[in-house]
Amino acid sequence: MEPEVVERVMKLAGLKKGQVFYDLGSGDGRLVIAAALRGAKAYGVEIDCLRVWYSRFFIWLWRLSGNAKIMDKNFFEVDLSKADVVSMFLLQETNQKMKDKLKKELKKGAKVISCTFTFDGWKPVETDLNEKSIWSPVCVHEIK
Repeated sequence: MEPEVVERVMKLAGLKKGQVFYDLGSGDGRLVIAAALRGAKAYGVEIDCLRVWYSRFFIWLWRLSGNAKIMDKNFFEVDLSKADVVSMFLLQETNQKMKDKLKKELKKGAKVISCTFTFDGWKPVETDLNEKSIWSPVCVHEIK
């Protein structure tokens, strides 16, 4: 994920110190690190063991182990009930499969930020559109 997109996601997340941030399919951990640097308790969920190792190494390098963790798990098996913000760059089909889990587990007012792919039937409360980026749109949904 491009640094400019990381900043867009962080801006839309509006994280406050101590809030809980999850990145589903966290890849190289950039969003997790960015959230931890802003004072959030940040968790990445990644199933690719090489990306898990890489992310954990950079979290260690940044000395963020107290605020950032990468779970080597399938995100369908992770309890998201403590999350204030959930970020995801997943395929359209996967977003659709995640809808029920998000509605069931997330507390009222929690934000779901999706890059590129949307949720059928969910209207975003905010959309950041950048025509030149493959990561666009970045949409914010709020659990009601």
